[in-house]
Amino acid sequence: MARILEFLTINLAVSDLDSTVDKYRAMGLKPHPPSRMPEPPAQITDVSVPLGSVGHVSIISPTDPSSTVARFIEKRGEGAYSIALRVDNLLEIMEEWRAVGIEWILPEPYEFPPGSPCVQYLPDKLIANWVKPSSMNGVLFEAFELQGNIRPFGEE
Repeated sequence: MARILEFLTINLAVSDLDSTVDKYRAMGLKPHPPSRMPEPPAQITDVSVPLGSVGHVSIISPTDPSSTVARFIEKRGEGAYSIALRVDNLLEIMEEWRAVGIEWILPEPYEFPPGSPCVQYLPDKLIANWVKPSSMNGVLFEAFELQGNIRPFGEE
């Protein structure tokens, strides 16, 4: 049986990334460097903000007006967008969750380009899939599997 290994982050969709990040800095928090993911399915700039040992808040802003995050902001306004989880085996998780009625956005995991970070991690390989919000009471869950050598991201 596959497992959820950890809560990674809650993603907050915003229109003005810089001013939002400035507010978190003013709160005494230290954001990671921006991570740009301009290609579908992400099409975002992400700034993750560590919250001690409990995880992160990731501030995400669309890089394209047709992206899912841009459409979310247009339809619902800024705010909580998704919850990201790290799993040990994404293919098994997809199969097990599908068996209990959870629907996935993609039929197979998406492989991010090499060098793509995942919140506080920089894995050799990063794969992910997204749960359809309609199958989880309106919540978009993101499931990430980190493979290979996994290094810290954003530490100076």
